Amino acid sequence: MPKEAAEHVKIDIDAKILVATGLGGAGREYPNYYAKFGKENVDILCWEGDISDLDSHIETLRKRIPKDDPFIGVGHSMGGSIWLELLARENPPNMRGLVLVGCARKLRVSGGMEFMMGGHWIRLWMIVIFMTLIAPIMVFVWRKKTYDTYREMWRFITKDGAPKIHRQYNLTLARLGRVEKLVNPNLPVVFIRLNEDTLIDNEDLEITKALFNDVHEQIIETNSLHLTEKFDPITVERIALESKFLGLTK
Repeated sequence: MPKEAAEHVKIDIDAKILVATGLGGAGREYPNYYAKFGKENVDILCWEGDISDLDSHIETLRKRIPKDDPFIGVGHSMGGSIWLELLARENPPNMRGLVLVGCARKLRVSGGMEFMMGGHWIRLWMIVIFMTLIAPIMVFVWRKKTYDTYREMWRFITKDGAPKIHRQYNLTLARLGRVEKLVNPNLPVVFIRLNEDTLIDNEDLEITKALFNDVHEQIIETNSLHLTEKFDPITVERIALESKFLGLTK
């Protein structure tokens, strides 16, 4: 069944929106962006199966940039980091602003993540199955975050597939973080984030903010481990609040 949008009051915008999704992207739908800004104005970039290394991600994003229309970029998680990598190399002349959703320059590296993503991709399946079997124990570890964590874990493994996730992590996520400065640091940027995000290091978040000269923040209060597309109904409203700052409206 197609995912339905929450109720939104549509706003008229005079720029396009190019959304780069997070890790994987298969099977995800983004009706809240369409409901809020109009489907004709929004382009959703989900990473196809043959896009795995960092350069192929950047090149794919570059090809989707509108040629003539003004636009803003939106990046969810890894998608935001890909935007940063591209903007460290060039300055699209028709780009008015950037929104980073649950994102900083790089993914926080943990021993658990490295163990899951190391070796053969079959290890991913083995770990997911094992964690499911010990779900009653994990309730005490993750508490209120347990359901969201398992939901995301199974969506990744079934929709995107273990081989794809394994490649993207090792060939893209593990190689992020080289951004030291942007071609255009005056680009307006909005950080939409949690107070505490499991995958974002606070020091790296501050370094990412320092790349820009004009920064706004929107904080979403939730117990979730990571700011995912589940929060799109809130995210699109926060983007709308910043529409003048970003150049979406006049």
